[in-house]
This record gives sequence, C-alpha cells and structure tokens, in this order.
Amino acid sequence: MLRSVIYIEPDGKFALILVSYSAIIWVEEEDGSMELYREIDLQTEEMLLAMLLNGTVSGKLKWEELDYSPISFVNGDMQTGEPAYLSQMFALKTNVRGIQYELELLEQITLSSGMGDITGTLICQGDVWEKYDFALSYDERYEEADAGQLKEMFKDTTVAKLADAVVSVFDGTDALKTGFSYASYYNEKQIDPKWQRMPLTKLGQRLMEEKSMKEFHQIILDLEYRNRLMELRGIMP
Repeated sequence: MLRSVIYIEPDGKFALILVSYSAIIWVEEEDGSMELYREIDLQTEEMLLAMLLNGTVSGKLKWEELDYSPISFVNGDMQTGEPAYLSQMFALKTNVRGIQYELELLEQITLSSGMGDITGTLICQGDVWEKYDFALSYDERYEEADAGQLKEMFKDTTVAKLADAVVSVFDGTDALKTGFSYASYYNEKQIDPKWQRMPLTKLGQRLMEEKSMKEFHQIILDLEYRNRLMELRGIMP
C-alpha cells in the first residue's frame, strides 16, 4: 500500500513523495522489531512538519479556522504529580492538494522548574487518517537541560520554527482578539497561594492583561528575555 505525501521545499516548490506501508509491515513481521517502524514514522512526522513550516513561511499555505486559547494558569494535580504551568494554545487548519491538516500547538512553562516546552498534534485527513504527537521534550536532550539552555538547544528545530511561524499567522487576527475577549487567566478554584506568589505566575498574568501573545511565545525558551520582562514590570525574580 502506498501513501502519497505532499512536501513543500523551502523555495515553495511542491514535491510528491510515496511512503510504502507494506515495506514497513514486512520488516516488523520479519524481525519483530518496531524500531524501524518508529524511525520511519518520525521521519514522516518531521517531513510533514517541515512542509507546513516551509509552506507557511513562503506564503504558499493558507491557514483557516484559527482558534486561540490565551495565556492562562493551569493548576497542578497533587494526585498524579502533574505540576502547575502557564500556557497558550493555537489550533488551525489548512489543505494541501486535497489533504487536510489540522494542527494544534501548546506552549507551556512549568512553574516549579521554569522549563518551557512546545507540544503539538498534527492530524492528516486524506486517503488515510494519520495522527502525530510531537514535543520538544520528546528529545532526549531535554531531560538533561535546564531552563537557561533551552533556547540555544532547540531554537533551530522544526518544532520551534513552526511555532514561530504559527505565531506570525495569528498575530493581529480576529482569532487573537476573540480569544482575549472572553478568557480568564485563572480558570480554577483552590489554587495553592504559593503558585500565585511566584514571579513567573505574576509575569504570565501581566502578559495576559497586556494581550501579549508574542511576548509569551518568546519567553517559552528564552530565559534571558523572560527575566528582562520581569525586570521591566517590576517583578522581582
């Protein structure tokens, strides 16, 4: 079985690539290993994300149904051990040669560690339905890094560059205005006061009040810029 994938080169040209599922299945049955399948899956994911990035930057892709969830505080879960974090989220769709791509991007900063992350889901609907989940934190280097190393480590990755491109798509749109018009920074009750007292939480609230989507995007990986914004707003780190 062959699946066609449309790839957009950096210069905006289209290329048609065929991926053979039968070969993948045959290898898995032959040696019982899923390693090759996973490798091909990752390569396909990277190719698709690069296609969306190049198409967006070149202006070849038209994104529709933009939806923005503004900067907000998300409480942690003591039972599961999930930490509290700040986030903003983007959802959008595009169509390339009859294949629909639905993209969701979540930018977040964990309060306890200050670590930023960009996670996402890409759903492709054509002859077959495919879903890809991706994140900077899936990279094995992420676990060994601290907040101050993230920008240099991940700024040139496809995921980080795609987030930059998506932010440019949303900048100045009605979707951005609509999101900020109804959203609240705190959407939960019984928030531990220690989180509310944290400088990063205060900065997030200020950026929400200022409707500063782009600034929040920038502080995800840039600790130096994050600290500068705190200083400019009189927030003591």
